[in-house]
Order: sequence, then C-alpha cells, then structure tokens
Amino acid sequence: MGIFQRMMTVIRANINALIGRAEDPSKVLEQSLIDARTQLAKTKQDVAGAIADEKKLQSQVEREKKQAEAAP
Repeated sequence: MGIFQRMMTVIRANINALIGRAEDPSKVLEQSLIDARTQLAKTKQDVAGAIADEKKLQSQVEREKKQAEAAP
C-alpha cells in the first residue's frame, strides 16, 4: 500500500507542476477580476431585490395596521 501511495503523490506533484507552469499570472488575475465583477453585479441585483421586498413588506405592515385600527 505504501508504494501506491508514494506513486500517487509523485503523480499528483507532477500534475501540479505542469499546471503551475501552464498558468499565466496575468490571465489568472484577469479572470479573477472578471469573476469579481460578475459577482458584484449579481450581488447588486440581490440587494435591489431585497430592498424591493422590504418596501413591499413595509407597505403591507402599514395596510395591516390600518385595518387593525379600523376594526371594532
């Protein structure tokens, strides 16, 4: 079992070394920036939706309060 584990470690190390040489730092950075901008846009949409939901719920609370006050 020990030899197979060592072989797998060597294989993984070689694969990681190949990937490391293939990576272009500027491309990785550029892709990270694109991903961050995409996430920011999605977050802004989510926040806008949450704000809209909050306003809708506030308006519903006001309506319910008025109904409760008007009830005998």
